[in-house]
Amino acid sequence: MADITDPQAILFANEQLRPLCERARALAAEIDAMEDSWDAGISAIFANNADVLVDGRAAQGVSVLTSLHIKQAGADLLAMRAALTDAQISRPCVRPLNAS
Repeated sequence: MADITDPQAILFANEQLRPLCERARALAAEIDAMEDSWDAGISAIFANNADVLVDGRAAQGVSVLTSLHIKQAGADLLAMRAALTDAQISRPCVRPLNAS
């Protein structure tokens, strides 16, 4: 098997793949933190219904969220986390997780 020395391949790996994997790993950590809050009791506030989150932002053009939207988005993020924490996503990462 030959080593890959193609400059275009090296540029892709170092400028696209590695940074994207680092952002994916960081997103997985943020989802972990969200789950901690969710499991600590915030989930009890949101029912599976159309109750609207009244945050005063509709006048700013921000989308209106219902309780169901919030529950579904949280569930989708938790489902996505499994793929983001796969060892193959972490392997290309070169910076510590908490680096900015």
